[in-house]
Amino acid sequence: MRFMMLMIPKGYETAAPETMPEADAVAAMMKYNKELQDAGVLLSLDGLRPPSEGARVAFATGKPIVTDGPFAEVKECLGGYWMIDVKDRATAIEWAKKCPASKDETIEIRQVQVMEDFPEDVQKAAAGYSEMQPGATADDRNVFINLPVKDLEASKEFFGKLGYTFNAQFTNENGACMVISESIYAMLLVEKFFQTFTPKKITDGKSMAEVINALNCPSRIAVDEIVHKALVAGGKKYNEPQDHGFMYQWGFEDLDGHIWEYFWMDPSFVQK
Repeated sequence: MRFMMLMIPKGYETAAPETMPEADAVAAMMKYNKELQDAGVLLSLDGLRPPSEGARVAFATGKPIVTDGPFAEVKECLGGYWMIDVKDRATAIEWAKKCPASKDETIEIRQVQVMEDFPEDVQKAAAGYSEMQPGATADDRNVFINLPVKDLEASKEFFGKLGYTFNAQFTNENGACMVISESIYAMLLVEKFFQTFTPKKITDGKSMAEVINALNCPSRIAVDEIVHKALVAGGKKYNEPQDHGFMYQWGFEDLDGHIWEYFWMDPSFVQK
């Protein structure tokens, strides 16, 4: 479920133009933001400049009327927001409670409506809405990588130390749904259950090559960080870092020998 956590700072409604937060407050908030990111629940976040720099467009007369900020009648306003993806409202509240907010700040939590919430006639009227979402395409699909594992709990603990989370809705004693991104998941399936999907013999990833799971990272440092985490957590190094100038890659073997290759590619090298 997606929730928007709305930051409402008392007094911001009358803040002067160019008002900026204190560096110490930003540093504390960045630690919180990093915690959200590491937990795999953060989708997006932004801060908003004060209303004194904004404008309102009203339609009370049937025609648009523009009013520049500040707005005298406003008693509170938004200072920013986080968009998070968690399993339920209670979890969203727990994350909001962890925020290093000051005594003059309040966080309002609102669940994002999804198309399935609406009646059939409204869904029909909103045809094409999903394609308007950021990153959506006319053929927007999810990718599920299915991998056999010998010890499910050990595998969950291993990948948890790398910062990955698991979708509880699709996790049970037979397998765990590891969230890689909004559209990419790894299904870690116990070998006995995995075998029910194929008549072929399961490959021993520690002695035979099967597939390389390649995932991109935002920087070279990010590549090194996740590989180091894997090695500390019990993973095995299967190669040395490869620096091609425009691309940097490195990887590891997980507890079952599956290869995970992380890479960074210079955006300027990619031809549009």
